[in-house]
Amino acid sequence: MDRRVAQLLARTRVVVHQEPLVWVSLPPTERGRLQRRAHRFHSPFCLTFAPHEVSLVCREVEWDQVGRGLRARAVQRGYRMITLDVELDPDVVGYLRVVTERLAQAGVSVSVVSTFHRDHLLVHEQDVARTQAVLEVLAQECAGMAALEEPLEPRGGSGR
Repeated sequence: MDRRVAQLLARTRVVVHQEPLVWVSLPPTERGRLQRRAHRFHSPFCLTFAPHEVSLVCREVEWDQVGRGLRARAVQRGYRMITLDVELDPDVVGYLRVVTERLAQAGVSVSVVSTFHRDHLLVHEQDVARTQAVLEVLAQECAGMAALEEPLEPRGGSGR
């Protein structure tokens, strides 16, 4: 594993958000109606506009209220968000690969929501404890590896 990635993983704090989330797919024709309602959603909340669909991740209770009347193609309930709480420079390569490979080995299905400096995982509620345990073991292993290494200097740049 890359030394820089190991040091970042060693510093990663795993934050489990308690609110049940819903993952919604809507047709592009619902874009305007959803945009006009977007101010009624609160964190955690992610809205993505793609050419063939609109994707929304939000609290289940908010979807039940704010989403009423919208024509969803699919609504998947029972998700939770886990934040990998470490600030990542945009030029970090391999961080998510290590995380997702380890979770795949444990049989955990994840979807990733990336923000500018942090990554967030969407996991099924029944997988939250296992996901948290796997990530904490990974961080401990990396802390042991990082302790054997010299300090890492931050790098600037662009692109993750």
